[in-house]
Amino acid sequence: MDSKETIKARSFMNLVIMFAVGTSILIAPSGLVTDAKQDAWMASILGIFINILLVLLYTTLGNRYPNKTFVEYCIISLGPWIGKIISLLFVGFCYILASLMLGDVGMFLTSQIMPDTPMEILKIIFTFVIIMAVRAGLKVYTHAVEIFIIWMLGLFILLILPSIPKFHFDQLYPLLEFGIKPVFKGAYNFLVLQEMFVLLMFYPYVSAGAKERKNSFIKGMGIGGSLIIIMTLSSILVLGPALTANQLFPAYALAKHINIGEFLERIESLMMFLWILSIFVKITLTFHATVLGIAQIFKIKDEKPFIWPLAIGMIVLSSMCYPNTIFVIHLLSHSWAAFSLTFMLVLPLLVFSVSLIRGQRVNSDK
Repeated sequence: MDSKETIKARSFMNLVIMFAVGTSILIAPSGLVTDAKQDAWMASILGIFINILLVLLYTTLGNRYPNKTFVEYCIISLGPWIGKIISLLFVGFCYILASLMLGDVGMFLTSQIMPDTPMEILKIIFTFVIIMAVRAGLKVYTHAVEIFIIWMLGLFILLILPSIPKFHFDQLYPLLEFGIKPVFKGAYNFLVLQEMFVLLMFYPYVSAGAKERKNSFIKGMGIGGSLIIIMTLSSILVLGPALTANQLFPAYALAKHINIGEFLERIESLMMFLWILSIFVKITLTFHATVLGIAQIFKIKDEKPFIWPLAIGMIVLSSMCYPNTIFVIHLLSHSWAAFSLTFMLVLPLLVFSVSLIRGQRVNSDK
């Protein structure tokens, strides 16, 4: 990616918000309530708080290497051989993550909106738009996100406000009926769905001072996390813990329950549009991180020729990683947490610790 392709701190904050909302706003409430029951809102708050602590780690690491991406941190701090191996694992994770999210899109659209349309066709169309965005570059699709964020927040308000009259606060009681352990379990399984470390691939392209970049990352995580907390709480208050836990897409089910008089009903299309916008941005960033990471590992100046082959591979991999909903639910509940946490916490801590021991710090020329 062109080193001159910089974005403003506010634009980066918008990317963080969309990335945080991503898949989580549609599917996270179900997992949270399954683990923590009516205390899922507490688990979501705890999960977001821990994610903000992780963001502090990422920004501290990013500010030690202000003009470098995570792949470049690894190579500088761990050496060319180990660093490149670790970087390849990181890039592989990003690729798998993008493929899984593409599978989410296909599964949601075919199960809820267009059951007669082949899933592969929908994934190909969605991937084509992602290809166009990545080829256009970070700066171009970031400008688009500045428009998307307004739509997304507006749609979110239109979704939540009509649901308020249907709130039943007795659904929240008894508090901590099963103790504090389920809350921690829910927070743990939720926080690993954020994958904020992927954004370290774009952190050096934020044209701002260290403090402003850090604040934009934290604010974005806080705002995006707040939207998920509100959605989780609304799902519990309207649907109840049992129905929320049994729904694959509880936020979409929540939208179906909203009707005011005879003029405002069946607004689930708003939820669909909100989620499509946010997951499009998250997949685009994750796929772009994959492309950029491969280019930096192998010192390729122009990564654009690799976009199409990697995109085709992503479609194929999405079918392999997402054979059916039951498989993915089992993956998320049994394996994904440890797998994701390795890249969210262990690798950044490893790189940061080695940089401290070696006394490494790359001076900024900004």
